[in-house]
Amino acid sequence: MKYYVRTYGCQMNVADSNEMGRHLEARGLASTEDPDEATVMVVNTCTVRQHAEDRALSEIGRLKRWKAARPGRKVIITGCAAERTREDIEGRFPHIDLVAGAKSIEDFGVLVDGLFARLPTDDSLEYAAPAGDRVSAFVTTMRGCNYSCTYCIVPYVRGREIYHPMERILGEVRDRVAEGAREITLLGQTVNSYHLDGSRGRDTDFADLLEAVGAVDGVERVRFISPHPYYMTPRVIETMAACPEVCESLHLPVQSGSDPILRKMLRNYTRDQYLNLIADLRRAMPGMTIGTDIIVGFPGETEHDFRATLSLIEEARFDWGFIFKYSARSGTPAALWGSHPRELIEERHQECLALMDRLSAEKRRALPGRVEHVLIEDEECGRTRANYKVRVAGPVQAGETIKVRITDATHATLEGTPVN
Repeated sequence: MKYYVRTYGCQMNVADSNEMGRHLEARGLASTEDPDEATVMVVNTCTVRQHAEDRALSEIGRLKRWKAARPGRKVIITGCAAERTREDIEGRFPHIDLVAGAKSIEDFGVLVDGLFARLPTDDSLEYAAPAGDRVSAFVTTMRGCNYSCTYCIVPYVRGREIYHPMERILGEVRDRVAEGAREITLLGQTVNSYHLDGSRGRDTDFADLLEAVGAVDGVERVRFISPHPYYMTPRVIETMAACPEVCESLHLPVQSGSDPILRKMLRNYTRDQYLNLIADLRRAMPGMTIGTDIIVGFPGETEHDFRATLSLIEEARFDWGFIFKYSARSGTPAALWGSHPRELIEERHQECLALMDRLSAEKRRALPGRVEHVLIEDEECGRTRANYKVRVAGPVQAGETIKVRITDATHATLEGTPVN
């Protein structure tokens, strides 16, 4: 029997899908990239924006025909939309066999045991890492979020923060390395808020975790997403700079460049604090690339607020960024605050995208001629430590790190040739 997973949303959902895949394989199923071959279909949903939720619900509706095409097929719906709209999903789609919301991911193995009681349960079965979880692997360090950003539904569907014990995390890191991973990306909703009561005379915090993961034999690179600016402490920055495995690249969401909007969002930092943090990171790790998230069209965002966001992008000189149009989520405070006309939001979105694209292109223009260490992820592409994707000319082998001279940086995926 085979299973197929369709994942919507963020890297946390990708990691959750990989984790669910390991549970299914331990129970006798093999993964497939062809849904027509599958007996079990898992749809891992996202609810951060309405568009993502609508796409997942549309997919679930189409699965009625997929299930009916072969006796014994099972449909499992998981993730954030499954948590937020469980009753609606179960009522609208009677062909679903199991709904496991985001808060139930830790219990997924128990849930599928009940669904697949006829299948062998053998945790000694050899595990083949899911696609995308081989050379570069995600490792979840925590679940949930203690923040209450007024636009965000995540704390409601994933719950309060729960931190995995360090030994559990390190054990999973060692497992991923044994499967061939050379790069570990630590995941958490606010990943750098990680802390536990320690046994060394003080608490264990995120800096300790970075050091410990970097020290695991076989780990060449360490990344983490998504950090919150509030927890990007001097000690974390010092540890990043001191640990050679930690890559010189960071995705640090800012959301807005306007102090009044940041206050309405409950982001817990100011514009100046964020910009000072960017400066501290670049001083500690020269050449660091920094990306961000921006929301345009937040309720109450004036033209002055929007211009403040544009000027922050200019001042921060981001290497890349994701620009999102505000999407009201029922159950969040901001959903009650009204909305801007769609045309205005789209206009601001396009202007913000154009600025970010220009800055990204300017940064890339400095890259041709440079020699970078590239970790090869598949037959032709890899990534630099600064997180640029590079298509490498000539035969390469997944898992090796080679020197590559950048020859073309016209597009987001760079071009390069190996050098001795």
